[in-house]
Amino acid sequence: MKRKIKLLVKILFIIAAFLIIFNKIDLNKLKNIHITNFFYLFLAFIFFNISQIISAIRVHKFLNQIDVTPSFKKQLMLYYVGMFYNTLLPGGIGGDAYKTYKFQKSYNKPYKKIIKALLIDRISGLFAIFTLIGILILFSNFKSFITYISFLTIISPIVLFFIHKYFFKEFRFYPFIYSLIIQIFQGISFLFILLSLGINSHLIDFLILFYISSIVSVIPISIGGVGLRELTFLYGLSLVHLDPTIGVVAAFLFFIITLISSMIGIIFIKGVKDV
Repeated sequence: MKRKIKLLVKILFIIAAFLIIFNKIDLNKLKNIHITNFFYLFLAFIFFNISQIISAIRVHKFLNQIDVTPSFKKQLMLYYVGMFYNTLLPGGIGGDAYKTYKFQKSYNKPYKKIIKALLIDRISGLFAIFTLIGILILFSNFKSFITYISFLTIISPIVLFFIHKYFFKEFRFYPFIYSLIIQIFQGISFLFILLSLGINSHLIDFLILFYISSIVSVIPISIGGVGLRELTFLYGLSLVHLDPTIGVVAAFLFFIITLISSMIGIIFIKGVKDV
């Protein structure tokens, strides 16, 4: 019953978010937006999945440090199954919960250790996003916020270092460079989405909002971040006096790419019975 209520709340949020969006944007402009280059959209899909493969490598390195040692092939398969559960089964078991269960069952390690490995993996990604936003804002129309945000460029890797050292000291692998590369590849994926829509100006402004939306989208009130990403672009682009319509469309296309990529996990469900 709890799961059904959570799913209902998420669906209601998405409906409410899109009602707000459609009320704020120019629907005539929305009708005129179309994909001008499908090859760029294909490249967006490729770069997104490269980022997921690197992310699986990062998780793999953390798990190896607590003697959870599946082959990388199994780890990658399980990673995509986790994506499938997170994105396509939002009312059921979560992807991280499923992976934790599988690793605990196969390697008889304490849940706490496995959860910590997955948690530091997520935290490192968050601080990499902070750093990239801090750098990009220097070249954007969001310069009025520079006092509040640019310091993130300096402090993010330092804060992550101390969090890692004092709370996750069993993990000798420092993931910051991996996390930066992952987020850069995701950013490239989003840029290709913009190019596929014929957008080649204000790209840095769009990219900053994409990274902000990546943070916002983890709030567990939506399905795959739908509605949250679009609202970020709706209000964020308005701050710099840009038409939010294209940002909303690009954000939704990113979700579609995530959705299609997550479906790869269906292929691997039987293959990860033993990890």
